[in-house]
Amino acid sequence: MLTIRHIRHWYEPRLPHAVFLDDLYAGMLQDDQLKINAPHGSYNLRVQFGGRVPIGKSGKSIDLSLSSAKQIEVPSAGDVECVFHDRERLWNILFDIDLIAWVASWFVTMPPLYKILSDAFFAVWLLRLVLIRKKYYRISVRQ
Repeated sequence: MLTIRHIRHWYEPRLPHAVFLDDLYAGMLQDDQLKINAPHGSYNLRVQFGGRVPIGKSGKSIDLSLSSAKQIEVPSAGDVECVFHDRERLWNILFDIDLIAWVASWFVTMPPLYKILSDAFFAVWLLRLVLIRKKYYRISVRQ
């Protein structure tokens, strides 16, 4: 039995994550967990959120998915548990601080430097997200 679990904080929404074994769709996480009866062997496990977004009528599209893959071994006897979480812990803390400051700016006049720093933070976060989107999750295996 192969179990895939998503570890998330209480404030993070439950998002649909697709699970692929050797690039074949295996299922969608429900209640942050998916159990698969997989025969013993070696598999390439991929967890993915999002997908392709079409551009115009030409049939072209952009891949906007966040995913990660890991090679796993399913033994003939026993269970394997794969646990994954995002790599955004520090960025979430910084984003929360920026969000609180943004709400405070509705009531208090913030210095012009705040707007510059906030926009720069967003640009760096967005660039980092694009660069790591194929290694977005950290997957660990427990047997």
